[in-house]
Amino acid sequence: MIERLAIVVLAIAALTGAARPEDDFQPTPEEQRRLELMSRPEAWFLKALSGPREVIDGQRLDPKLQYYFEERRRRTPEQVERGLNTFLDPQARVVTRERLTREWALFTKVTAPMRKVEDRKIDGRGGSIPIRIYTPKVEGEDPLPLLVYFHGGGWLYSGIEATDRFARLMANEAQAIVISVEYRLAPEHLWPASNDDGEDAFLWARANARQLGSEPDMVAVGGDSAGGHISLNISLRQIVAKRPTPAYQLLYYTSSDFAEGDESYRLFEKGYGLDDTFRAFMIATVFPGDLLQKATQELNAASFTGMPATIAVSAGFDMLRDSSRRLSERLLKAGVPATYLNYPTLAHGFLQWSAVVPDAERASIDTARLFGTAVRSRVAVLRQQARTRQGE
Repeated sequence: MIERLAIVVLAIAALTGAARPEDDFQPTPEEQRRLELMSRPEAWFLKALSGPREVIDGQRLDPKLQYYFEERRRRTPEQVERGLNTFLDPQARVVTRERLTREWALFTKVTAPMRKVEDRKIDGRGGSIPIRIYTPKVEGEDPLPLLVYFHGGGWLYSGIEATDRFARLMANEAQAIVISVEYRLAPEHLWPASNDDGEDAFLWARANARQLGSEPDMVAVGGDSAGGHISLNISLRQIVAKRPTPAYQLLYYTSSDFAEGDESYRLFEKGYGLDDTFRAFMIATVFPGDLLQKATQELNAASFTGMPATIAVSAGFDMLRDSSRRLSERLLKAGVPATYLNYPTLAHGFLQWSAVVPDAERASIDTARLFGTAVRSRVAVLRQQARTRQGE
């Protein structure tokens, strides 16, 4: 009970205190022990594995992640069910969310300090929306790309504090401003509250881009898992409303269709973090009644023509792997520039492992740098096309 209280107090202090340019996450003693364990060399984990190295579909799972999953698989179905049901109890939900927030932060890489970090609350149709704005240290005064970023967590948990370290990494490696958005979560707020908050944050970012050090046509969207789904909806909503779309989309392990027929779903539906048990609970909690049908139809029935250029990133040991690939193929068929990257040794949620898993670190850094280069190139191309049309 004391440890739980300490976690909640630390988390509340982080949320209410002023954002700082330098990372100020402080592990508890127990968290420090876990960090030191997962920071051990790969050779230690190779000896500590319960079974042989896992090779599935021609892919070999990272040994640290295999060790972690072997530990998780020891939980009984009753323990898993109790853990999920904490999201249905208001008091237990707070403790669970803060525990997961700290776990995400704990294993994410620490990067260089920002030039500026600012917490704000902006107006949204559902109330105020907390955001955190990360401005990296760069040379010169040229406008920077701006990425409006939406965290994962199955629409049930995570937020600004959970993804603070990744947002800093993204800002540094992409040389871009990052706005992290604390959208409303279920079960308090059912879908599409998250999409409404996401769109409101994107529109605010475009309206305030110049004051933040960017330009309206340099504002992109991105996210991991549920956050990628929010990003897709933002872009589609702008097309329907005949407003400017985001400059780019950066989508990590994102599904657009909730499909269950993929080969990756069959291969990785149990034992690799995101699984069919969590998925079933999430759908029942976030999309009760006919909301799942509406959410699926919204994306499946839409034309992807006119969508922003996209980087779609997947993990090899992820039930959503094939869905991410199929998403990029659908974009390409619609004439949208799309790049698909799969990291075969990793699993769903790898952005939160960059401090201890070398392949996760490389994937995080490489995709951030690629995004920074790609969005600048895309903006230049679109501006040149606009000038050409004006000269006709």
